[in-house]
Amino acid sequence: MHRANAQLTDAEKKSKKKLQFELKHQRKVLKLETRIKHAMSRNDPIVEQTARKELEELLRNSDGLEHQVLQEQASTDERYEESMKLVRVIFHRLLSTWDAKVCGKTEQNKRARDLLHHMTKGTQSRTMFQDVTTLRGYTRQKFYSRAALVVESLGKLSPEQSSLSNQRDVIDACWGKMSNIHQICSIGCGPGCDAVGFLAFLRGYIQTRDVNPSSMHFILLDYAIEEWKDSVLEDLDSILADSFASSVTLDHCDVTSSLEAHIWPLFETTDFFLTSYLLTETRDKWDAYFIQLVDKAKEGAMFYFAEPLPWQLHRLIRMSSPDSDPSPLQRLRFAWIDSSMNHPELQELDGRAGGPALLLALKV
Repeated sequence: MHRANAQLTDAEKKSKKKLQFELKHQRKVLKLETRIKHAMSRNDPIVEQTARKELEELLRNSDGLEHQVLQEQASTDERYEESMKLVRVIFHRLLSTWDAKVCGKTEQNKRARDLLHHMTKGTQSRTMFQDVTTLRGYTRQKFYSRAALVVESLGKLSPEQSSLSNQRDVIDACWGKMSNIHQICSIGCGPGCDAVGFLAFLRGYIQTRDVNPSSMHFILLDYAIEEWKDSVLEDLDSILADSFASSVTLDHCDVTSSLEAHIWPLFETTDFFLTSYLLTETRDKWDAYFIQLVDKAKEGAMFYFAEPLPWQLHRLIRMSSPDSDPSPLQRLRFAWIDSSMNHPELQELDGRAGGPALLLALKV
């Protein structure tokens, strides 16, 4: 429960001020880290070198927690780089399948901006998804960064990065299950970036000798699945099938309504569910769907949530509390895997440092 400053003791005010400073510093660090990653993806050594110098200078003037945060969140190890190589390969293959003569990059991005604005506000409608150029523009702008977010976030589960977390039991249990993933489901999949990010994470962090690519099955669900299929997902399906021996199921879903019965058998055999930026877009209307989803999911199923701010994820956690009305959600155990991962005192805040709120859940 949040309290006004006037209700806080001097010690609490001092602690709050310290946390705000830490959060501000983390935002600066992550902003520079993001600039470095984007420069690397564009093969732009000048921007990369400039950002690295700025980051070094920022850290020279910092110590304690601020320096530790960088060490925890930096994603520069070989596993991350191997994963991102795969993301780039798939992304570039996807772009190469589109005929630039029909509608070029500039026009695609221009048409996508209006859709992105409405999605941020939660005011999008089905008709906004009915233009192929708009959806391809959205894909150009969001595919790489969203896939990278999945790779970086799940990479934090590795024991050497999660050593300080107060939620080690959930993190260790999920990490141990990663070598036995055969079916994943992306809810509100859009152009399939989360699914590609997850595939790349497995290839980079979990050795291929432990994960047989031929056994991977992707379930991609979206409210506008037909529109995404025509504009992006048919091409992505071909890439995944031809180059990665993966099968794909495309189907409709509406998280503001009850779960559709025909999809239940697929949910019952899914190992990992991904949901990104959907709870905020459908704010407070997703309850029934996700309650049924968790009920149908098997014991040991894992759930990944990414949202621009943590308010809807805090709501999900409250709904799973033993003090709330009986619900299948009470079988979930949670772990924050964002900037607050190793800092419990930051997890209740309404913001995150320079990036989205990221929550992992395990059904027990």
